Amino acid sequence: MKRVVSLFLVLFLIASLGGRLVGGLYLVGDTVMASESIGVRQARVAGREVGEVLINGQVVLRVRTSAGGLSPFQRAAIIGGRLASCTGDAYLPDSILPDVVNGNIAVSWRGDLIVTVDADHARLNYTTQYLLAKVWANNMRRALGCGPVPSEYVLDKETDEVITAFCTASWYGEGFHGQVTASGEVFDSDALTAAHRYLPFGTRVRVTNLHNGSSVVVTINDRGPYVEGRVIDLSKGAAIALGMKEQGIGPVKLEVMGSGRVI
Repeated sequence: MKRVVSLFLVLFLIASLGGRLVGGLYLVGDTVMASESIGVRQARVAGREVGEVLINGQVVLRVRTSAGGLSPFQRAAIIGGRLASCTGDAYLPDSILPDVVNGNIAVSWRGDLIVTVDADHARLNYTTQYLLAKVWANNMRRALGCGPVPSEYVLDKETDEVITAFCTASWYGEGFHGQVTASGEVFDSDALTAAHRYLPFGTRVRVTNLHNGSSVVVTINDRGPYVEGRVIDLSKGAAIALGMKEQGIGPVKLEVMGSGRVI
């Protein structure tokens, strides 16, 4: 039902916009409301058509490119419809986060896709896709009266099957190869394993690099890391699979597999 309502909302928003722009460097049309607090409008910035998404009157993001046959405003209308669906369900804004959805860098609200952050938008904003996702997420959170994205966050879903966390990962490698881990296994730096301070040994965790969308499933067989701010220590093999070996440390999404698991 939500999808049907969202579709009709998008069609209404597109049909409702009139040609209300006049000349200048930054010109805006009338705001069309998707809900009491969510609005969208067409604008022109330095000669470029953009679609603006507003929360409580604040511009939280600008869609600057067309895609899939949709204009920037039409894309903004879809984003506005998604936001309106979440606010209507009374989702708490502290679960608006940079995320990876279907392999794409995105902003999600309690795991539901709000907007995909493509490479073109990152380039136009002189930043990376992940950092732009963080900016957009923070803009949304701020407009809804919430603090910025925390360095570590656990998303408590209604099901016990998967628990999701957003946190910082690092990796450890050759220097520990062949040594005995805390679980009693011999550490193989090329295997897909990881260390965590308290997840049960044998727990399988899907780790997604928020910088590039790459994912890998690792098995917890060791304890650590013990550096403040880091939550999981990956094997060298897992770090290579995620494309973060050279980076060394970075933001990740953890999905803990199996019921009853707590991060």
